Amino acid sequence: MKNKILLGFLSLALVVGIAACDNGNADPVIIDGPPVIESLTINTGTTENTDFSATAVVNDGVTGSTISTLATATWSISSNGTVINSGTESLSGDAATINIAVSGGFAVGIYDIDLVVSDSNGNQSTETASFTVELPLPDFDISGDWTLEPVAGALKVGPAQGSNAWWQSGAGDVTGRDCLFDDVYTFTGNATGTFSVDVGDATWIEPWQGMDPEGCGAPVAPFVSSTDFTYTYQNNQLTLEGVGAAVGLVKAHNGVELGSPADAPAQVTYEIAAQSQEGNVRRMTLQIFAGGETWWEFLLISGTPDAVPIEVEGTWTLEPVAGALGVGPGQGDVSWWSSSSDDVSGRACLFDDTYTFNGGNFTMGMGSESWLEPWQGMDPEGCGSLVAPHDGMGTYTYELSGTDLKLIGQGAHMGLAKVTNGVELGAPGDAPADVTYIVSDYSDDGTNKRMTVQIFAGGETWWQFKLITQ
Repeated sequence: MKNKILLGFLSLALVVGIAACDNGNADPVIIDGPPVIESLTINTGTTENTDFSATAVVNDGVTGSTISTLATATWSISSNGTVINSGTESLSGDAATINIAVSGGFAVGIYDIDLVVSDSNGNQSTETASFTVELPLPDFDISGDWTLEPVAGALKVGPAQGSNAWWQSGAGDVTGRDCLFDDVYTFTGNATGTFSVDVGDATWIEPWQGMDPEGCGAPVAPFVSSTDFTYTYQNNQLTLEGVGAAVGLVKAHNGVELGSPADAPAQVTYEIAAQSQEGNVRRMTLQIFAGGETWWEFLLISGTPDAVPIEVEGTWTLEPVAGALGVGPGQGDVSWWSSSSDDVSGRACLFDDTYTFNGGNFTMGMGSESWLEPWQGMDPEGCGSLVAPHDGMGTYTYELSGTDLKLIGQGAHMGLAKVTNGVELGAPGDAPADVTYIVSDYSDDGTNKRMTVQIFAGGETWWQFKLITQ
């Protein structure tokens, strides 16, 4: 009896085991899931107004299943919550590649592209990608550090764009306003980016900022060192954004010269009048209309130019341009008087005088006439017969040491004969045995050499002469 019971239990266990191994050929239960967005990639259109394109790769989520298929893809592109563009595409099958295109692209800004993919059972998946549209990179790169160029004319103002008729900085201002010429303006990025100013412990302060007379002083807010500014740069315009962002003389703003630091606007736009690059040295000229007839101009430089060796060999004349002769109360300052374009013909007997440097020898070709003044016996001044010893009949030599150009021999001179070191002559017989000029500027373009010479004539008086080779 016990054996029969045991046999029964074994038979039941065998039946249960067989039943557990037999699935009756039924399909497994498959749970439908949402589509899968494998990737969402921005291809083009991150530059202003260029064709935009993006690509998305998607699948149904359950490969090989017939329980659902891809149905639709809907996308929208927005900026600051505002939809700029959108679209819907019908899909089919288990996998698809979605191509999104917007002709003409977008304006500068930050954008989101939102993609929603649905299957035939109504399941959905979403994906978002952000992208930034920037201005096109200009041909001229302004990124890096800039300062005012340490030359005469780095700052100028006049009644027309590019004019210096009212005032321009002289060569002496490079040292006299060194606290301004060492201010550093830094652009990070190109076309758009951050702008910073480093004015150090002192910069140029004027009466409207609380310093009278004007001079070097502690920076006055908001025109202080800062890295918090931004800028945009496109075509011929440079806009600095942020209260206190400015270059050159900070009082010059669009349509106005500031009367108080509190009047500083949130941005300022300069016209880019010129840009150039020689090796690692870049130059940029900025101009700004400051109201009325007032136009300011600032010359900026990035990089340090190689020193050009001064080569005076050759024959020189006064350059036939306005400002060839000038005088003022400081080195490079010609605010008291400067020659006009009419003086080139009106003083033709002076502009045709030649000065020749040859192997240490110096000669003057004066012709039969030169410019004479009352101290030489001609009143009023004008063209007249040569008066010794400034008649070019002597024997002269020269020495060039650094930027000091010394003419040796009584009567040797360039420009106006009366101008000597520490004094303007009162009589021809007072002419010294030599005269030394400072070469403040020199250039050689391969066709002509140019140089500007300056000389201190006593008191506050500085004369300046611009010369060019024939």
